[in-house]
Amino acid sequence: MLQSAIVPPRTPTARRLGRRTQRERRETSYRRMLAAAVKLIERQGSSRTTLAQIGELSGYSYGLVSHRFGSKDALVRAVTREVQESFARHAMGELEDRRGLAALLVLAERYLRAAAARNRNALFVLIGEALGPLPAIRRDMADADGKFRAAVRRLIERGIDDGDVRRDADPAAQAAMVVGILRGLAIQRLLNPSAFDLDAVCRELRITLRRALAAPKVRIREHVDA
Repeated sequence: MLQSAIVPPRTPTARRLGRRTQRERRETSYRRMLAAAVKLIERQGSSRTTLAQIGELSGYSYGLVSHRFGSKDALVRAVTREVQESFARHAMGELEDRRGLAALLVLAERYLRAAAARNRNALFVLIGEALGPLPAIRRDMADADGKFRAAVRRLIERGIDDGDVRRDADPAAQAAMVVGILRGLAIQRLLNPSAFDLDAVCRELRITLRRALAAPKVRIREHVDA
């Protein structure tokens, strides 16, 4: 009796503190399944990846995977969004203190180094499949590609507004060229990690972008500072 008087019974609030909510469990299972899907698609492509394999790798049943995503097409779309958002977090993040051309130079090098740090990339696997065996996902990949170009275009437009980028530059055309350069370099590196010297290419990439986009006053200032 004395012990029960000293130690209060567990309240509903106390029980909840030690137990995850249903929403938290759903979010955890979803993230684990999505991570497993990304790994499998990187390894073997989406056409060879099954919901059962995703369940096995993530530690859940096929039925739960099917319930979470609904279909293979919905799963591929979810992976497409995930890899695109992951890129945005890592490549576009922490650019708040930079604008225009300075931000673009950081973005370009960060993108290329991120691609070089991995021997597989789900985004490029999905791009290849969109052009080949899975044309159904082409629109999703095109949308993701369009968001990348739009982000680069906005940096160029801000650079023009700030006077760092030449005023006669075509933001849309330049964005398409920048994305094309980065995609091409990333593919070369994914195909052969020793295809080129990464530091040298990053240095030349910065020089090339400055020469193509910098306003005359920026070039003069850099020349004087050098």
